Amino acid sequence: MDILSMLCVLVLSIGLVYSMFKKHALITIIYLVSILSIELVAIFGKVNLFLFSVSYYIHLFYLGYYILVHLFRRKKRNFLYLSLLFIIPMLLSLGFNKEISSYQSYDRLLYILCIIILLIATLFRYFDGKLFLSNTHITIFLTILFYFGIDFIIALTTNYLINEHLNLVGWIWLFRAFCLLMFYAALVNLAWKTGKTL
Repeated sequence: MDILSMLCVLVLSIGLVYSMFKKHALITIIYLVSILSIELVAIFGKVNLFLFSVSYYIHLFYLGYYILVHLFRRKKRNFLYLSLLFIIPMLLSLGFNKEISSYQSYDRLLYILCIIILLIATLFRYFDGKLFLSNTHITIFLTILFYFGIDFIIALTTNYLINEHLNLVGWIWLFRAFCLLMFYAALVNLAWKTGKTL
């Protein structure tokens, strides 16, 4: 598991260096720095459950921005209002989840569900001919959709996975870590493909 965590950090670091070298949009650089920081805190921190809420809000913000503003051409101002509204579940979760034994990740479920809906809406627009996406973008979106679909199922059982003996649930966490690595690789690939336009 530590190897997969370090590989995640490596993939994000490569994506960040590349994005900075190619002078990608500031939002992409901030996103990669944020996620890389969260991964580093998760590796070296003791209790990192609160990072679920923060990281999934950041994922929703970035992917939502990319899909709604960049692809669907919605106004940035409306997107920012929506983003402020979506901070509320994260703040509530951070305020009420004090004990590990009773930890629930309802905000994470909400964020994952929103990301899945955005990705499916993007694919529907593509298949309806209302949006042009390259084959590479479709593959990236399907990889991201696969990750969040798997993670949605895992998020439903987070309390059990946290409190059960690691010998019983370790393989699930390992599978999630591998899927997370694939997700980060897809995100870095997406950042490479979009370049300065995002």
